[in-house]
Amino acid sequence: DDPQLVYGGGAPLYKGVESMHWSNTPFFRRRGEEFPVFRLMCSKGQLAEGVQLPFSLEEGVKMYELMVRSSVYDSFLLTMQRQGRIAFYLTNFGEEAASVGSAAALRGEDKIWPQYRELGMFLYRGLTAKEIADQNLGNEDDRSKGRNLQVHYAMLDKHVECVSSCLATQIPQAPGAGYAYKVEGADRVSVAYFGDGAASEGDALSALNFAAVYGAQTLFICRNNGYAISTAVEEQWSGDGIAGRGPAFGIPSIRVDGNDLVAVYVATKEARRIAVQEKTPVLLELMTYRIGDHTTSDDSKSYRSTDEVSEWRTKGPIPRWRSFLEAQGVWDDEKEDALRAQAQDDIVSAFKEGEKKKRAPLRDLFADTFTDLTWNLQEQWQEMEKHVREYPQDYSMDKFRGLDGPVPAMDASLVRSTPRVLPPAPKGPTEKMTMVSAINSALHTAMAADPKTVVFGEDVAFGGVFRCSLGLLDEFGPERVMNSPLCEQAIAGFAVGLSVAGYTAIAEMQFADYIFPAFDQIVNEIAKYRYRNVQGGCGGITIRAPCQAVGHGGMYHSQSVESFFAHCPGLKIVMPRGPRQAKGLLLAAIRDPDPVLFFEPKILYRQAFEDESGEVPVGDYELPIGQADVMREGTDVTLIGWGAQVQRLERAADRAAKDGISCEIIDLQTIIPWDVDAVEASVRKTGRLIVTHEAPSTNGFGAEIVAKIQERCFLSLEAPIQRVCGHDTHFPYAWEEFYVPSAARVHAAIRRSMSF
Repeated sequence: DDPQLVYGGGAPLYKGVESMHWSNTPFFRRRGEEFPVFRLMCSKGQLAEGVQLPFSLEEGVKMYELMVRSSVYDSFLLTMQRQGRIAFYLTNFGEEAASVGSAAALRGEDKIWPQYRELGMFLYRGLTAKEIADQNLGNEDDRSKGRNLQVHYAMLDKHVECVSSCLATQIPQAPGAGYAYKVEGADRVSVAYFGDGAASEGDALSALNFAAVYGAQTLFICRNNGYAISTAVEEQWSGDGIAGRGPAFGIPSIRVDGNDLVAVYVATKEARRIAVQEKTPVLLELMTYRIGDHTTSDDSKSYRSTDEVSEWRTKGPIPRWRSFLEAQGVWDDEKEDALRAQAQDDIVSAFKEGEKKKRAPLRDLFADTFTDLTWNLQEQWQEMEKHVREYPQDYSMDKFRGLDGPVPAMDASLVRSTPRVLPPAPKGPTEKMTMVSAINSALHTAMAADPKTVVFGEDVAFGGVFRCSLGLLDEFGPERVMNSPLCEQAIAGFAVGLSVAGYTAIAEMQFADYIFPAFDQIVNEIAKYRYRNVQGGCGGITIRAPCQAVGHGGMYHSQSVESFFAHCPGLKIVMPRGPRQAKGLLLAAIRDPDPVLFFEPKILYRQAFEDESGEVPVGDYELPIGQADVMREGTDVTLIGWGAQVQRLERAADRAAKDGISCEIIDLQTIIPWDVDAVEASVRKTGRLIVTHEAPSTNGFGAEIVAKIQERCFLSLEAPIQRVCGHDTHFPYAWEEFYVPSAARVHAAIRRSMSF
């Protein structure tokens, strides 16, 4: 009826919006509808008129006992930190109902991605006083073997992932698992807990978007406790809190009194029903208050008044729920005293026993970085076991299991870099393929063999900007081949959730240059997942990314980024030189139990390969990750490269041959773990080494190769090791021919080495 609006005809006026009317005046909307706070029990512990308790009194007593235990455990461990018996702690005071009430409304098979202030949820899922003490002490019985900071609990057997220190990184992971449950038609949800501060991270907003787009069965539970350390909520945002963001993504959202146990339970249970039945994410904002300091490193008196804290203490969930239970005649002072005494005794006893325990063996420092110890980790572990026994006065020998005894049995053969298990040699008919066709063939093969393999990324459904995923959508359907919103960090996070849910995730970053928004997810989450969870990893992840120079890409379409990730333990890194290698290595990467970054030199995508690299087996085959390929044998100098750089080495070697110089060419193929034995054997033969790569020289992976080979081959060297690399500038558009390590630059290095 508004004369300023003209009806548009019954359908949205544009794709992706819900506008149905034209307006002849500028219309700026500043606020949406008000979010009332859902509450069923007042601060005095009285249910609203007509409200029935949604669970039994026995269950209500159990929840109360867990809230009290959470408070008692917090008080004791806070004291232990003040006494210097643990290094760090953070409490849950005032937020017990948000944690316990939501956990009680979930089912045991629901996957939970915690932040770090959900002790009540952990207790509800069965975390014991012993496990709490062992984790905070970091002893050998800690589930994570002492690798994590205090309060970083995990209960993988109870479907609770490990706490991560990085704010909000768990939020985009949850939709990956939630999507898996949707596809399976499972009566399960994936639940991400986070705080109001974490809600300001880009991970949080991208997670909401991904979950909404994919219809992931995911609950986003935000504990809005008023502060992110000292930053109050009014300094975090100017809009209507966290719940107000949900409708912008089309997500059902609710704001709840987080100190009302009954309201939290009812809202969470209904949210779970909506998520499963409607196949949608749901956002809950639980309004509560952080009574304690942020952590033991914080002093909240410097930024908020004691009166404010005292007022909220009276509104806390424990006194409120106790008042209700007392009114029902199921609780009294005697039971309260007995509960608190028992809880105190449980945690004190567990802590005292935990202090007597040793820390895990030294080998566990290195274990779980990968599924198995790679050659370099074997080398470092074996050297460290011997070293500490030579310098026992410098180490806490009596605190770690086994250090007070002899050196443990070691297998020297495990220090060899040759892969311990080799796949069968490729066989069967071959076809001439480009690298694009070979990658496409690998993706088809992997998806046909495993119905839980999922391909996703920007534009992959129509084939990808380089057409590597062409035809996958038609063959395997939209649930397994998906375009993603343009957000690299969420792509990587989503892959984690899929992997944890038992799927194989193949994620595409459109260009390696654009992988950096995902750096946090890759380096702080994917790489560390197995280590912090103790074998509970997210290994079924392959991240593909086109890389290296292309002739016209400039600084944002030409980078070689492998060295950024090679510095991070836990990631395998592969870069093929041709179609045959691309298919075999990609299939090996997809099936590898550890996460793999698969970098594809895009200049090679459509190049015609006339040598054996272009002959690609039609069937299924793998090439070993971690094994270098000696492409050309020689006697005078060793040349090493990977990816597109290998062809420049071949041209340089051809030039050198005219000078009477015999070059041995090694394609490293795998950056991590790299085949040091193959390089060492070659250098011992030739006495000379030139390492080349497109990435800048300083801190490029070539520096690691040079350092290791001079350590092993110093007495065999006839000349200094040289590097021929990209310059220490950004990748220049106009000067690309001068930037890349050309055949001419490599040839000049060969001549310098031979004339030394």
